[in-house]
Amino acid sequence: MEEPLLYIQTAPPAKLLEEESTSVYIKKEPVTSLVLHQLRYFSRSVNKERQLYFQLTNGEFLVGTIEKLRGEEVLVKTYSQNVWLAAQSIAYITLK
Repeated sequence: MEEPLLYIQTAPPAKLLEEESTSVYIKKEPVTSLVLHQLRYFSRSVNKERQLYFQLTNGEFLVGTIEKLRGEEVLVKTYSQNVWLAAQSIAYITLK
């Protein structure tokens, strides 16, 4: 048996790994920057007494004032109760 004239060393063949992923990832829907900007603006002390119309993503609506803003949650004071809303559940905000 003859030796090859040119010998080139190569990397050994890579092993194919076929693993199944059992992880479940839940993608958080981004809150529109417009809604967050409006929440910050209307939560200022100058604008606290303004009556706002909150159109929710599920079709319902609320009329009230912003009492407190905590991260992406807002406390809305309506005529009869105080309601905590997630910013993700707000489609848009307008003045009443």
